[in-house]
Amino acid sequence: MTLDRFKQALAALMEKAPSDPLERDEFFEVTPLPAEDGPFEVVVVDEETSIFAVLYLDRLFADEESEGQREVEALVPNYLRSHFQLEQGEWASTAPFDLGWRSRDFLWFQEFTVPGLSPACRYD
Repeated sequence: MTLDRFKQALAALMEKAPSDPLERDEFFEVTPLPAEDGPFEVVVVDEETSIFAVLYLDRLFADEESEGQREVEALVPNYLRSHFQLEQGEWASTAPFDLGWRSRDFLWFQEFTVPGLSPACRYD
């Protein structure tokens, strides 16, 4: 598996996370995994069950929204591959690609898991 870049980014984020559970949840909500700039960022949605979300930070495609959704959704695999070396078989979607609220913004997002990560978001 080529999860090294993802594991390194996750370890860097976990190192910075506060130990207080409430502060930790807030930290994960607003602090993405370290990565190069791009139209996406990856955040920890649920540390206990190791669910992540890739958030699209650019425009929302107000006209023909459904076409915009397919356009953005098609970018997710390439982003995860180029920024975290996650190939399509190394991550699994946990819900359909959707539009929703995240940290007071309305964003396109894809929730996913990475098989092999333990519940504490550490790689076994």
